[in-house]
Amino acid sequence: TVSAIVSFILALVLHPEMRTRGQEELDRVVGRDRLPTFDDRPALPYIEGIVKETLRHLRTYMTGAPHDLDKDDEYNRYFIPAGTIVLPNQWAMLHDETEYPDPFAFLPKRWILGDG
Repeated sequence: TVSAIVSFILALVLHPEMRTRGQEELDRVVGRDRLPTFDDRPALPYIEGIVKETLRHLRTYMTGAPHDLDKDDEYNRYFIPAGTIVLPNQWAMLHDETEYPDPFAFLPKRWILGDG
């Protein structure tokens, strides 16, 4: 979406050292004579990290898509009947310190396995 692209550009403007590292990875893997393809994706872990961290850190909206419950449920001792529409708080989930240490920092490396 447009908002995701704007968030991606903002991340690169705010973190020029990450933009430089991402450009170096693209130049090394893809070169300058062609565009990257999905086949290049496994060889671009830092670019993947930047994209995933942009979508996690710079959410353009706080809630996810509405869902309706297909059966009764309970959350924190609150009864929620089937048919209730619920909106997940994605911002809270994506800034949970138990899942994402230092959740307010923009860290593409959190998505890279091994030495990336």
